[in-house]
Amino acid sequence: MEQTELQRAIEAILFAAGERIETERLAAALEADPQDVRLATEALADALAYDRRGIRILKLEDGYQMVSSG
Repeated sequence: MEQTELQRAIEAILFAAGERIETERLAAALEADPQDVRLATEALADALAYDRRGIRILKLEDGYQMVSSG
């Protein structure tokens, strides 16, 4: 899966979940390598922060959660 496509899928999953999702669970759902998921999620978090979007991604233990930044 292409990096941009992976980021979009991660964003959708985290937004819909509303709770922490483990990296391994994201990787399994997306049929992707966990390292690729980590890299894509970190890039997505950086992009959300840079664009000053109303949401951000928190890294929690071995997972991620999307939260409102307002």
